[in-house]
Amino acid sequence: MKLPLQRGRQAFYARVISDMDALQAIAQLVRPHIHKGRFVLEDGQTTDWYVNGRAFMLTPEGSILAGRFIGKLLASDVRCIGGPATAAIPVVTAVVHQSPVPRTGFYVRAESKAYGMLNRIEGNLEPEVAIVDDTCYTGDPIIRCIAAVEEAGSVVRQVVAVFDRGDGGQRVRELGYEYRYVLRIEDGEPQLSPA
Repeated sequence: MKLPLQRGRQAFYARVISDMDALQAIAQLVRPHIHKGRFVLEDGQTTDWYVNGRAFMLTPEGSILAGRFIGKLLASDVRCIGGPATAAIPVVTAVVHQSPVPRTGFYVRAESKAYGMLNRIEGNLEPEVAIVDDTCYTGDPIIRCIAAVEEAGSVVRQVVAVFDRGDGGQRVRELGYEYRYVLRIEDGEPQLSPA
């Protein structure tokens, strides 16, 4: 049954307000996890600010809000999500718990274990997946994760980061993947611009 136009608009505006409220809450909650100083990043570059996405994701509020928001950014038919260990593990867990549709998760190690089942990919890898991460800066961890997942025979449908900083997201897009993020952080300040 088609909703009357007015009711459809009200539902749309209620969702937009709800999403904006969630973004504003995430922006406030991440502030204590943005540190000023001199930091060396994974690629060897230095920066005068650093966002600790792991600490943010390991709070009840951060986990709930980011998990719900990423669940909305993912295509409804993507039922499996994963990302690079260790940063993506709390993100995957949050999304699996908060997702409006049933989803399973996995994570990708830097290299295969030397014992047990010798797995590089742990969890529930499906034929079509989305890759998630806490923060995308250079995009290198995400790109390595994509390569491992595709080598295992799965198709990557989407890539979503909680926090975007730098040009990593653009690199992921240039490789042909749909890339989205929850919140962009520029010069140590959360930006409420759309993904």
